[in-house]
Amino acid sequence: MSGYLIAFVFGILIMGALIAQRERMGSGSFNAWLKGKKGLAVSALLGIIVIALLVQAFITVQAGTVGVVKRLGAVRQELKPGLHVIVPLIDKVVIFPTLKKTYEASDSPQSSMADYPDIIITALTSDGQQIRVGMTARFMIQPGKAAWILQNLGSEREFVEKVVKTEIRGSGRRVPTRFAAYDLYTKKSYEAQQALFDEIAPKFEQNGLILDEIIIRNIIFTAEYAKTLEEKQIALENITTEKNKLEQEKIRKEQKIVAAEGDAKSIEIRQAALTKNPTIIQWEFVQKLAPNIQWGIMPDNIIPVVNFKGLTGPEK
Repeated sequence: MSGYLIAFVFGILIMGALIAQRERMGSGSFNAWLKGKKGLAVSALLGIIVIALLVQAFITVQAGTVGVVKRLGAVRQELKPGLHVIVPLIDKVVIFPTLKKTYEASDSPQSSMADYPDIIITALTSDGQQIRVGMTARFMIQPGKAAWILQNLGSEREFVEKVVKTEIRGSGRRVPTRFAAYDLYTKKSYEAQQALFDEIAPKFEQNGLILDEIIIRNIIFTAEYAKTLEEKQIALENITTEKNKLEQEKIRKEQKIVAAEGDAKSIEIRQAALTKNPTIIQWEFVQKLAPNIQWGIMPDNIIPVVNFKGLTGPEK
């Protein structure tokens, strides 16, 4: 294409020069001059054609892409990034990206930033609930498979339509039928996401592609069922709360029982000790007397007298 553009520009320049020359010389003189310059004009024209062909013989494959050469309709070889020489007018190079591309199914494809936006996927769950599934897939072509893809699937847009879109949307409708709606509303959505990857990845590989990742972005339920799910979730949370309360009450009762058993055991041990040694009571009595009480050991036949003044402290 660049060769044709250069030839066109040269043609415009030559035409402009000829018109300017005709204006300066007049019609008769210009025709005579033109006849004398016929050989020069033919040479210039041939030069332009040669330049155009030479320019067209060189092609640059940019980084992040590969080129596939088609010669007279037949797929020939794959070109890596860099400068290459091809046969002008006979060879055609089809460019394929080697960078990762994104396909996204969403409820607002017009605002999607994906390379290939699409409408959201409608599916049914195992219990017959209709849902809409939004997802994003990241993919790329396998190294060295560009020529095979062009031969068997076509250009980039064609293989996206035939493989990427078809397989993702097909699996997006099949996989949800393995799950109940409530399971997809809760933690099972991650299992559904893994099931999607496991089903799609081998099919991509068979067609020269690599599925890097697929993510379920959102699952939209009908308004009526979404309300039912929310009420069910609230009820389950209330049940869980009540169970927690019962468990806490049970733990408190068990703690009280353990404490009571400990007290009973302590009393039992104390009673056994007092039975064996009654003087322990007297010892504890002495230990609990106020420190300012004066006392002493007296014979058994003497009645002890307590100094009650010591109980109240010294007189003021």
